[in-house]
Amino acid sequence: MIHTVNHNVTDDNGTQRNIIIEPVLHQSTSHELNATGLYKLYKGGNDGEAILFEIQEIAPEIGESKPLLDDKKNPDYLGQIMFDGDATAKWHYSEGSLSDYEQQQVVEFIQNTNS
Repeated sequence: MIHTVNHNVTDDNGTQRNIIIEPVLHQSTSHELNATGLYKLYKGGNDGEAILFEIQEIAPEIGESKPLLDDKKNPDYLGQIMFDGDATAKWHYSEGSLSDYEQQQVVEFIQNTNS
């Protein structure tokens, strides 16, 4: 998966919420975008759709002193999932507060999208 997507997950109480799954990519020397196995997670919109630019500031222009918002300081940041190898491999969730049930839903979505 090389595109940012919106996905609904159900929490432990049965309430659905929208999240944004952003793959972290690496550009090869031949200018191809390749998945790194790292996916950053953000709160999505209440209406079920949001784009990352609505919640994450655009990178500053050269010469501007405005820093990017660090994920850990971003109130919409929900953590990250890292796969060891391809998306069918072992994974690890960190830096967030998603429940085990929510994490599993995100992992299954990523695995199904990448298969």
